[in-house]
Amino acid sequence: MRYLMLVLSGPQDPDPTGGDASSVPPIEDWVDRYYGDGTASAGDRLRPPEDAVGVRVRGGKVLVTDGPFSESKEAIGGFDVIEAPDLDTAITVASEHPMAHLGAIELRPCWPLDLDGQQGGDR
Repeated sequence: MRYLMLVLSGPQDPDPTGGDASSVPPIEDWVDRYYGDGTASAGDRLRPPEDAVGVRVRGGKVLVTDGPFSESKEAIGGFDVIEAPDLDTAITVASEHPMAHLGAIELRPCWPLDLDGQQGGDR
């Protein structure tokens, strides 16, 4: 099953350059392991919320809104797409990501579109 790992951080999280960071595994090790073995297939850091643009179509008009959009202090700082046989394995992969130690990881199972009748469209 495919999972999206949203990498979250907020102002209450430990400083990545502070003393708490000494026990955090290096991101390079996580990338080498999970991209190297094919578990992770895509991912990147994201620009800050101020750089986001919202796009909506209402009444046939395209409306573009500059970010940030959320009232939350927590922001999505990046993402990874992983493949895991079950939720427990996905949780293990997510728990080994450095940002699980400094921020949080939101793990979401993908819900494939059933466009060609080949993929499972059930929840």
